[in-house]
Order: sequence, then C-alpha cells, then structure tokens
Amino acid sequence: MYPPQFKYLRAGNLKEVLEIINSHDDLTVLAGGQSLLPLLKLRMIAPTELLDLNFVNELKYIKYEEEVIKIGAMVTHKNIYENKLIKEFVPVLSETAHNIGDLQIRNRGTIGGSIMEADPHADYLPTLMVLDAKVKLKSLNGERVVSVEDFIIGPFQTSIEKGELLTEVIVPKNNYKFLIEKYARRKGDFALALLVIMADLSDNSINDLRIAVGSQDPKPIRLREIEEIVKGKKVEDIDVDNLALKLKERLNPLQDIHGSSEYKKYLTTALFKRMVIKLFEKEIKKEES
Repeated sequence: MYPPQFKYLRAGNLKEVLEIINSHDDLTVLAGGQSLLPLLKLRMIAPTELLDLNFVNELKYIKYEEEVIKIGAMVTHKNIYENKLIKEFVPVLSETAHNIGDLQIRNRGTIGGSIMEADPHADYLPTLMVLDAKVKLKSLNGERVVSVEDFIIGPFQTSIEKGELLTEVIVPKNNYKFLIEKYARRKGDFALALLVIMADLSDNSINDLRIAVGSQDPKPIRLREIEEIVKGKKVEDIDVDNLALKLKERLNPLQDIHGSSEYKKYLTTALFKRMVIKLFEKEIKKEES
C-alpha cells in the first residue's frame, strides 16, 4: 500500500527545524523512517506535512563530556554499536544497538526516532532506563532535560510539548557488569520478553543492581522495588526464587496474537531467574578462585 499524500519539508539546520515545528500544526518529523514509513503505508497516520531531519548534521554526533556520553538524536543504531566511546564508557548501550532489527534497520534507524516512537517492545528504552539516561528537548523558547523514565508516559506516548524537538540523549558513564536477554520469534523481531540487568559487584556483595523490563507493561519499567531488596547484601544471601516471584507480580503484559498474559509473565520470569543466577554465579566463581 502506498502512503497518503503529504507535503515534504526539508531543513538544513536546527534553527530551521525549530521554526518549522513551531509554525506548523499537522506535522510529522522523519528521522530514520524505519518505523514511520510502515505506519504511513498502513494509513495508521496521515500527516499533511513531513519534515525530514536527515540533512541536519547538528544532530549527528557522539561525544564524551564530564562523565556523560552525549548522543545526537540522528545518530544511527549502527554508529552507536560501532562507536569507540560508547564501547568504552557505556558498553551495554553498544550491545543493545547491535540487537536491533537487521543490518538495514541499524543503518537507517536512529536513537532519537526510536525513543520518540515509544514502542513498549523496542530495544533501547529498558537499557536507557537502567543507565538513568536523559533526553534534551529544544524549542524556540529554550530547552529542558527529562529522564527517559519520565519522558515515556505510555505506549507510543511521550511528554514532548508543542514546538519541541528531541535533540540529544545524555547517558552517564557506566561500566557495570550487564546482561541483556531478548526473546523474539525470529532474530530481529520485536521482543516478546526483554530484560536488562546491570550490577556493581565487589567482594561478593551487591553494591548496586538495576533492572528494567520491556515488552510487558504499556511502557518499559524500571524495577526499583526489587533493586532495593538486594542492595548491600551478599550474593549468597539472595533468594532468586523470591525475587522472581516479586518480578512476576509486578508485570502486567497485554494478551495478543503472540501469547497470553500468563505466558508472557512466565517467559519473562524464567529469563530473569536465568540472568540473575548467571550474573551472581560469575561473582561467586571469581571469589572462589
């Protein structure tokens, strides 16, 4: 199916983009287009105007400043995966980008576009939540910085305001041990279950543990209540079955053609147990050696 007709707009710099966004009402922004174009073809959205950001080089950068990685909204998944700064300072984000879709999607899709879509099944959001990442939103009136956790308010819904554009993703440096589990029908598909766990482990103790889950609730969730249970405890004192039960009670997956709510809960809980055991066993073996 062909997309509906629309007026194509193109800007060469960020100032032009903000001016266009501020003065046009029925406008959709095009980043990588890997999610937007299928929606247009299915007539799920029908904007009268489309603004292309691909010629705005001001939004294509990765830099390290004051213990944080700053990523322009138009940086592709492929560049995030391959970038040396990200591999060194936030390797979990590099691994997340590598798991997205196929090569074509990674070449065209952007981190800003993925965040703005706010798909509860998408890869980036759980990782950005455990990293305490933030987004920068600019308009002609100024700018504001919001945590990713607060920015995503529901399925395909964000807290962006009229006239604003997501211009930057701000990720604090983090070299914690991490595990990512993504269960999908086929490699490259959106996940039926998605978990990210990061841990600061030393002297057989859990100094910090961060857990986020995607593909379950209407939005990805950071499981802070479970994190607090284990902080400061010895690895051998952790009751993994009890943690898994608390995680299962927190989940609220929607039933769809891919599985029932109970199936998705079971799947996510099983992945969680496997990940925690694997993460903690590594620490125990290190201490024994």
